[in-house]
Amino acid sequence: MELVSILVCSRGRRSALERLVLTLRNIDTPHRTEVVVVEETDDPHPLTGVRYISHPIADRGFPYARNLAVANASGELLAFLDDDCVISNGWLNRLLKPFEDPAIVGVQGGVSVPDSSGAVGWAESILGFPGGGTRRVCQARGKLQDTTEISTLNCAYRKRVFDKVGGFDERLLHGGEDYLFAKKACEHGRCVFVPDAAVFHHPRGNLVNIFLWFYRRGRAEFSLAQTGWQVKEFLSYWLRSSLLLKILLLFAMASLVSATLLILCAFLGIYYVATFLRYYWYCRGYRVPFAAFMILPLVKIVMDLGIDCGRFRSLFLRN
Repeated sequence: MELVSILVCSRGRRSALERLVLTLRNIDTPHRTEVVVVEETDDPHPLTGVRYISHPIADRGFPYARNLAVANASGELLAFLDDDCVISNGWLNRLLKPFEDPAIVGVQGGVSVPDSSGAVGWAESILGFPGGGTRRVCQARGKLQDTTEISTLNCAYRKRVFDKVGGFDERLLHGGEDYLFAKKACEHGRCVFVPDAAVFHHPRGNLVNIFLWFYRRGRAEFSLAQTGWQVKEFLSYWLRSSLLLKILLLFAMASLVSATLLILCAFLGIYYVATFLRYYWYCRGYRVPFAAFMILPLVKIVMDLGIDCGRFRSLFLRN
């Protein structure tokens, strides 16, 4: 049976890391496993029962840490987890099951939030973040789906894919390296989404943290475009998805008809109802508290504003 390396990269979340490592060391699985931990810290403390690698805090980003983990892994299958995840029963077995097909090169598992999460935390997951969130799990309806969207929050690859792709792009300091790697990996075989290979990820949980998170995502998008990967597609997506551009367009239209406030209120009302209905349709019947749907449009606006600010910051301040 192939050796499976479970890779965890961590910075500044030692307590969560220790809880996850304890769970992984006692995982119930027929697979042979090793756990590789890469921790960015100036005060390293090796963990027992795992392969522990530390590197000093130097803001090299997660691509550097993930490549370091891969370089120290011995397995032919590599599973990635975030350090603040809680795995479900049977997680690893379900995640690796598709690899029985030799054509499969990558697998993404389902991601949700703990049941104890507040309405804001549930809302961010319903909106699909991170890793597709509860929304993606609901859409799959328990079935395997082909995908090119894979997040290292909860995924696995064949190690040979890294030899072909060349690892994670270390230029992407703000994130997006797993997005780019997945696109390239899918050129070498089939990738699938397995909703039942679930982990529960601690949410940001408040609007300030969500804004800062998406501000970083906006900067990551800009860095991705600078790599030359699908530049036209990124530009088209930015123009279609930018909330700030939509608002500026509304003000331009309103200036022609002298009804600025009325048009803005109408836009926000339509935006609220459309967002509510769209995501309620996907996740109705799931264990999501109804309060999360009620504040979901507000959370979506904060996400959109955050990512726009990150994009425009990177556009006008290239550092």
